[in-house]
Amino acid sequence: MNYPAQGLRIFILFFALLGLPVWATEPPAGGLSDDDVEVDYSDGTYHASLSFLVSASPGIVIEVLTDFDHMVGVVPNLESSQIVSRKGSVFVIRQQGRANFGPFSFPFESTRQVEVFADGRIVGRALGGSTKHLLSELRVQPLGRGARVDYRIDVVPDRWMPSSIGVRFMAHEMAEQFTALIREMERRQRLARAR
Repeated sequence: MNYPAQGLRIFILFFALLGLPVWATEPPAGGLSDDDVEVDYSDGTYHASLSFLVSASPGIVIEVLTDFDHMVGVVPNLESSQIVSRKGSVFVIRQQGRANFGPFSFPFESTRQVEVFADGRIVGRALGGSTKHLLSELRVQPLGRGARVDYRIDVVPDRWMPSSIGVRFMAHEMAEQFTALIREMERRQRLARAR
């Protein structure tokens, strides 16, 4: 596998977590677009952030984001997802799948530590996978009858790749994955209201 193709694999590790703002005024009707994600590249590090409103309570938002054993079928391209260990609010999770970007298809594997804080933050750190460094933070805040989610992630890939490709790929993957998560949050909120 050539270096650009190997490097693209690292950007599929963004399946579940973490924020800075790109302001939205209401929940995204058709989901998030690539333009809703801000991605920058500097000194070997990709920095990405997005924000959105969702018609679900903060509790349901956090429930969806930490339901790692049931993410297959919710998050696109995810083939397996499991909690390896859990101590209180600290999870170690392992996920595998295959991402598609244009003519490319890449298998991936990610092992992360994810910690959930009482103030609505979820912080993730890479323990294994195709990165030298990965740190993400997601913040959930109540807003009206729903919640606001702010997410940010910093990634240093373990292989070189053209940043122009990496920036576009990262924006696409984050928009696609969070759109799927938003739909699941709103589905669970509808079920909760129907009870």
